[in-house]
Amino acid sequence: MSKYLGRCKTGRYLTVLSFFLALFFVSTTSAAAEKGRLYVVGMGPSGPDLTAPRALSVIESADIFLCSPGMPKKFALFKKYIDPAKVAFNPWKEVRSDALRKLKETDPKAWEAGIEKGRKKVQDFIRDKINAGKTVVIMDGGDPCVYGPTLYYLLKGFDPDLFEVVPGMGAFNAASAALKQSLTPDGERFILLTAPRSLFGENWEKDDDILKDLSKYKTTMVWYMALRSLDKVVQRFEKYYPKDLPIAIVYYAGYPDKEKVLRSNLGNILEDVKKMDEWWLGLFITGQCAK
Repeated sequence: MSKYLGRCKTGRYLTVLSFFLALFFVSTTSAAAEKGRLYVVGMGPSGPDLTAPRALSVIESADIFLCSPGMPKKFALFKKYIDPAKVAFNPWKEVRSDALRKLKETDPKAWEAGIEKGRKKVQDFIRDKINAGKTVVIMDGGDPCVYGPTLYYLLKGFDPDLFEVVPGMGAFNAASAALKQSLTPDGERFILLTAPRSLFGENWEKDDDILKDLSKYKTTMVWYMALRSLDKVVQRFEKYYPKDLPIAIVYYAGYPDKEKVLRSNLGNILEDVKKMDEWWLGLFITGQCAK
């Protein structure tokens, strides 16, 4: 009888042990099979003070960063967020190099092939890290969905189930705050966010019928990436708008130590911008809010 009871106890022990071993095997296998995640994070227009808490939380737990060289510098005082050792490489070098820019004008097909090659390199890297269970973060300035380069260049064709976009404050928000004006004052019908390439084409090949139609309405226009071709933008405006059209350029929107607001009008803006030493980081804004 005692031998029988002993065998029963041993059997129960073995059953319990088998159960826990099976449970451990399933959990470890599941953990090993668990994939990582890609986050495209809007970092705001300047630094941590205008970066959303959710974005900071995501980058704090990241395993790998893909970003421009300037991004960690903006967060240099906040090392708990961006560990330089976790920065893999600058993804923009793969799709926006000087060599590719030259090809865009001389050999468009070769340019497209170069873009696709660079995009594939970045996406293959991300996919491998996700499959290895890593959290990868691409750091976009401003808001990724408002003229953000990641969604436009890098992730074209990438499986949307593999990544999440964390919104951020854009230069548009910071610029409107710098103006200290409502962007929809009395009589303004709407706000238009655009860029020269969007309205007029990459090589200014599109006509300006849209601008002509817009001139019929009181509109606030916020132009991204307009400073380098400001003379052409102004030339188009002069066809349909009066010389006293209010214009403002907000330079370094959101940068507490660099932000400047230039207020002018259509007739004087080209002369006034000569006083400023910046031809990239600035939003060109037209409408009554620019007064």
